[in-house]
Amino acid sequence: MNGWMKWIITGMLLFFTYQNRYRLVNLVLANFFIRRLVVRFAMGIPSLRSRFIQSTFRA
Repeated sequence: MNGWMKWIITGMLLFFTYQNRYRLVNLVLANFFIRRLVVRFAMGIPSLRSRFIQSTFRA
């Protein structure tokens, strides 16, 4: 496989991934344990946690 073919295949994979990004995210987050890890990781980031808490408990 030559260099051009690798770039073409990589570009097609990136295009497919970008086109179906929300389907892929839904597919990954459908798993309970993966979703739990992602939420735990996100809540460990102070800026994301504060935004989430502010939007949840608006006065």
